[in-house]
Amino acid sequence: MLVYRLIPTCNCQAIDGEWEFQSGAFDNASPMNPGESSEDMSVALGDMLAVLSRFPESLPIDAPACAANPDDWGVAVLASRFLLHEESQELRRTPQDDEPAHGDVRGKKNLKRRRRLKKHANWVVQPARPPD
Repeated sequence: MLVYRLIPTCNCQAIDGEWEFQSGAFDNASPMNPGESSEDMSVALGDMLAVLSRFPESLPIDAPACAANPDDWGVAVLASRFLLHEESQELRRTPQDDEPAHGDVRGKKNLKRRRRLKKHANWVVQPARPPD
């Protein structure tokens, strides 16, 4: 299965006129509610997108977090096999009201691990806003 990560341009740098994500794009989120883990990285689960007849290319348009500036967001893809077996991460199904395909990649993500995630990830869609 593939997982998709929304990446804002603030977590990218422009190289030769193209957006390249930085390792910080694969950091865990800060918990917003009591009881949430600080070891979770939000993703959209590919199998659930398929069930919902949705495509990863639509994530910047569909996601409420991106609604104000969808052109500032891109979509990266990672293989769940890599996350589970090579990076010892846990893949969790955590559907939300506004995103039924939501999941979390749970596990510590130190700088070395984030660099490996960056190296393994590929763009599905680069942010539509051109680099300055």
